[in-house]
Amino acid sequence: MSRNTNSANTLGDPPVSVGVFGASGTTGTEIVALLVGHPAIELVFATSRRSAGHSLRSVDPAAPDVPLIHPDEVDLTGVSAVFICLPHGKAAATAKQAHDAGVLVIDLSGDLRLHDPEVHDAVYGSPRDEELAAAAVYGLTELSRDDIARTRIVSNPGCYPTCTGLALAPLARRGWLAGPVHVDAKSGVSGAGRTPTEHNHFCAVSDDIRPYALGRSHRHVAEIDQLLASLVPEGIAAPELIFCPHVVPLERGMLATIFVTLPPERTALQVWEALREDYRDEAFVDVLPLGDAARIRGVVRTNRACIGVHPVPGSSQLVLTSAIDNILKGAAGQALQNFNLVMGFDESAGLEHYGGRRPAPPTRPAPPTLSDVVEWPSSAQGFGSGPRP
Repeated sequence: MSRNTNSANTLGDPPVSVGVFGASGTTGTEIVALLVGHPAIELVFATSRRSAGHSLRSVDPAAPDVPLIHPDEVDLTGVSAVFICLPHGKAAATAKQAHDAGVLVIDLSGDLRLHDPEVHDAVYGSPRDEELAAAAVYGLTELSRDDIARTRIVSNPGCYPTCTGLALAPLARRGWLAGPVHVDAKSGVSGAGRTPTEHNHFCAVSDDIRPYALGRSHRHVAEIDQLLASLVPEGIAAPELIFCPHVVPLERGMLATIFVTLPPERTALQVWEALREDYRDEAFVDVLPLGDAARIRGVVRTNRACIGVHPVPGSSQLVLTSAIDNILKGAAGQALQNFNLVMGFDESAGLEHYGGRRPAPPTRPAPPTLSDVVEWPSSAQGFGSGPRP
C-alpha cells in the first residue's frame, strides 16, 4: 500500500486548530513537540491538571515553551482536532465530548481499541460509550490507511501491538502463520509513563532486565489477537499468541523478537519478499536485508519501524525482529500520521525529520565538455579577442 498523498487540504491553507489533552505526560509532551513543528497546525491549547498555569517546559526542560491550562478551561469552539493523551479509563469521556462537538479525535489511550465490549471489560474494565467505540477506527496506519482517512475518531494502537503487528501482518494476510506465535519483547522505561513507581524509577531498572505480565496476561495481548484475527483469510484461525514483555534500562525504544512456524511449503525468502512487497512504498517501515537484525539504535527518536527476517536452516521455524521508538512510532508519531491522513495532508507532514524515506534529489546535469561546444558565444570571449583554447 502506498502513502496517502491526498492534497485536498494543502499546507498553504489556513492552519488547522488543534488541542492536546494530557500534554504533560510522556506521550503528550512528544505530541506537543511534533505539533509545534507541523507546517499546517496551530496549537490552541494543551492541558494538564497538575501543572495548569505553568509552561510545559517546567515539566520537561526539553519541551516547547507552551502554556498549560486546566482541562475544565478548554473551549472546543473552533477547534478542528484533539489528541487525547490521558490514562486508560479517563480518555473515553473526553473523546465523546470532543466527538459530539464535531471535533476530530485521535485517542492514544486503550479505551477504544478493543471492539468487543466483553473483552474490553475483561482487559481494562473502564467505562466507555459503546456507540463511540464502534465508530472508532483502529489506527495502525500502514494496515488501515483507507479506513483512517474516512473516520472522525481514531483509536491509536499500543506500542507493543504496533511493533509486533507490523512484522506479522504480511504473514497473517497470506495465512502463513501455521502455529503458535511467541513474542519476546523489550521496551524502554518511558513506556511506563512519567510518574515514577517502585518498578520504573532509575534504581529499579538500572543494570537489570525485568520480565513482567508473561504468557498472555499483558493487556496488549487482546489487541494483538484482535489485529491478527482481522487480517487472516476467511476460514483460517488466528494463531495463538504467547507474549513475554521485558523492561530494559533504556529511556525509549522497543524490540520484539518473534518466533513463528511456517507452512511446509513456505520459506524465509518468501516471507522476506512478502514484507518487501507490502512495505515497498511505506515512508516509515524499513525491511532490512535478509538475515539482518532490527536494533533499537536504528529507530530511536525516529518514526521508523525496522523489520528483519531470519531463516532457521533445516526448520519450519522463522525468526522476525521488529524495532520501533515506543513514544514516536508506538504513540505520538503514528498519531500524527493518522491525523495527516484524515486531514488530507501528506502522511509525512511534520515528520520529515523523524526518519521517513525521502525522494532522491534531482540529478544535476554534467558540466559541458569542450566536445559539447559548437560555438562560443561572443559574451564568453573573455578579455582578449583571440580564439578560445
